[in-house]
Amino acid sequence: MRKGLIAILSTILLIFGNSPAHALHSLDKYVNSKNLASPGLLIINPTDGKVIAQNAPDSLRVPASVLKLISTTAALHFVGPDKTYTTSIYSTNEANTYLIKGTLDPWLTSNLTQSKKNGQKFLPSLVAKANQENKKKITIYYSGLYEKDISNLNTNLKAKKIRATFKKVESSEAAALAKEEITKLTSLPISEMVKFTILWSDNTLADRLGKAAARKLGYETDSKGLTQTFKQAMDELGVDATGMKAFDGSGLSKSNRISANTIVKLLGKIRNNPTYESIYDGLPVGGITGTLQKRFLETAPHAVGHVHAKTGWVNRSVTMAGYVDDGETEYAFAILADGITPTFTSRNRARAAMDRLLGVIVKGIH
Repeated sequence: MRKGLIAILSTILLIFGNSPAHALHSLDKYVNSKNLASPGLLIINPTDGKVIAQNAPDSLRVPASVLKLISTTAALHFVGPDKTYTTSIYSTNEANTYLIKGTLDPWLTSNLTQSKKNGQKFLPSLVAKANQENKKKITIYYSGLYEKDISNLNTNLKAKKIRATFKKVESSEAAALAKEEITKLTSLPISEMVKFTILWSDNTLADRLGKAAARKLGYETDSKGLTQTFKQAMDELGVDATGMKAFDGSGLSKSNRISANTIVKLLGKIRNNPTYESIYDGLPVGGITGTLQKRFLETAPHAVGHVHAKTGWVNRSVTMAGYVDDGETEYAFAILADGITPTFTSRNRARAAMDRLLGVIVKGIH
């Protein structure tokens, strides 16, 4: 009789050991992990809106690079995924003097390796085409370019023993200076820039894309303008962004604030919308690509390939948001742990806790 009872109990444990209740218990364990320090957290099934796990989902947290999901959404929403940028060089009426007229291409480079690898347009190629006699002293008027890009161009030319004098002019003056277009560069579309931004967490590009959206609406590119821009994008998508504050488009500022609820609801809205598909296409895949390439391999090996997410960290904040699937259902999630001790060890412990939490989802909770 005793052996029969033990057998029955063993069967029950075998059946229910991997039950939904067991999985949810494991989920609670990681949601409440001390290594996450009570994060802003939300995991839902976007299909029916069912909440799988949550912890203060409406609390405003420091998003770090997860904010890039917001800035790239705004760029795609207001500027458009097919938008490209043109940068041209012109001759002028002065000898050895040229005009570079741009349209604030967010992704120019003066690094040839980056240009070949990423598809960024190589700014020095304009000067090389115009200055075919390789004059060692030239003057370049410019309009519609970022100062950092001009600085990088100057460095490139100096390395070639070319001393260039740069003079910034307004667009109206540029039009008067331009004599004949010599050559031009046309950027990849914004959709390709977004993929790169999300995959590799490019801070400069993300910030420029966010500010491009603000300029498109006629707003300033300061904190007020960015916050207005991002909130307007969320409003038009039907996403509640109460309390959101943006001080940049990259997530580097420790003053940025957003809730897990806003991020998760946004993820649900953009998932199958062609306008925003470059965000999903760019999301790092756990254990395989981008900033998640080395994640999950040891912490939750069964989750490799099942997590598509944007990561982030700054100061006391370690974050991740995106999608996780169990082979049947895809869930949207955001984990904003902004109470982490700012040490290498504490951050890695937080990341491991996130990986294991998502690993529970992958094992199945239906």
